[in-house]
Parts: sequence; C-alpha cells; structure tokens
Amino acid sequence: MSIHRIYAIILRNLYIWPRGIERFMWSIGWPLLSIITWGLTATYLQQNSSFHFSIVALILGGIIFWTFTSRSQLEVTICFMEEYWNKNLINIFSTPLSMSEFLVAAVILDILKLIISTIFLTIFAQLLYSFNILMFGWYFPAFFISLVLFGWIFGYFVIALIIRFGVNAHELAWSLIAFLSPFMCIYYPLSALPIWAKTIGLLLPPTYIFEEMRRFMIYHTVIWQNLLVSFLLNIFYLVAVLLFLYFMFEKARETGRLTKLEG
Repeated sequence: MSIHRIYAIILRNLYIWPRGIERFMWSIGWPLLSIITWGLTATYLQQNSSFHFSIVALILGGIIFWTFTSRSQLEVTICFMEEYWNKNLINIFSTPLSMSEFLVAAVILDILKLIISTIFLTIFAQLLYSFNILMFGWYFPAFFISLVLFGWIFGYFVIALIIRFGVNAHELAWSLIAFLSPFMCIYYPLSALPIWAKTIGLLLPPTYIFEEMRRFMIYHTVIWQNLLVSFLLNIFYLVAVLLFLYFMFEKARETGRLTKLEG
C-alpha cells in the first residue's frame, strides 16, 4: 500500500470539493437545514407538551448522529462516483493504485469533511438551541466511531452494487440507506416498532447507538453491552462487505465490466 497514491486521490478530491455548490450542500448545507427545520419543529412540540425531558435535545441528537452515518456513507460512495462521472475509473485503476488504497483515501477524505461538518453542526446547535453535543462526554467517541463505521460499511456495499449493476444502481447511493433508517430508530425508541421491524432494527448497529443516546439524555446512563453489540455487528458487516466488494471488483476487471461503467 502506497502513501503517495493514497495522498494523490485525497488531493484530487480536495481540489474538487470546494468548487461545486452541490458538494458543499452534501457536507454542510443539508445537515444544517435539517437542524434548523427539525429544531424549530421540536421547539414547538416541547413548548406544547408536558414531557419531563427535552424533545428538542432528542431530535437534534438524532439529526446530528444520523448525519455521521448518512454523510459517511454518501461521501465514500461519492468518492467512487466522482471518478465515474469524470470517466476516470479506467485511468486510476490502470495505474498501480489498488482498491485498498482507494478505500483508505475515501475514508480519510470523509474524516476531514466530517470534522468540518461536525464543527458547524455543533456551533449551530449550540447557538440556535443551546444543545451541546459534548454532553455525552466519553461516550461520544464510542457513539461517533460506531455510526461512522457503519456509514463506511454501507458506502462500500453501495460501491460493490454499482460495480456489479452499473448505472442502474447509482440511485442507491442516495436512497438505499434512507430505506433502512426507519428501522434504526433515529427519533423514536425500538419499542415503538412492530415485532417484524424490531427484528430488522436489532440487526443494524446504529439502532443500539440511538437507543443509548436517548437513554443517556433521559436517564444519564448507558448500557455498555449495547455499545459492544454495535461494534461487533460492525466488524462482522465490515469483513463481509469488504469480501463482497473485492469479489465484485475483481470480477469486473476480469470480465471487462469496469470499462462498461464509463460507457
């Protein structure tokens, strides 16, 4: 694995990122819009309810934590799709660049963008609604890592589907994880789901994180076993998805399907 090739991919994407309004919206604009819209909605509900806990905090926490997963998935997938849109896939993968190096570069890019997004979200949530994301203390890194890791896993999965099914699978970059989000219990507890949906939710690592986020806000405690389950599920899915991705990539190279992606 070459540091220079990884750096080249990162540098190329960093040059592109600030030059398009749509890329700014993906990383900062839409998450901020969600905070403003949902924050105002939650504030209204809070003022007209008798709950002993803050609905605003619960919804804002869900929005920010969901941003970690959804943005991570999208940024990793978009890193691959940028090469497709620019008809550059064959160029980069005909060089010594390996899929491993490309994935590492995509992850580093996502971390850089997530840092910027998180800073903006933290500042705006504090200024607009007095919501401090750092209230979670030492639990915050565990929450953050698990959610971001699942985002990367899902991003790798979507890349594998794009390699396998081509242009028909591109819409999955935006839609697939959204279809799973109701089962992750972002804004409501797992107990609110019907039994069949609850079973699906228990198979998704973010579900445990959102459950513990709410538990901490309401009861100021966390069940660490749920955090462990989330991490173990992430590790299992990571291994499975990487095997699937590498299999799809090698098959695409052998059959020439990789060249048809740019057709």
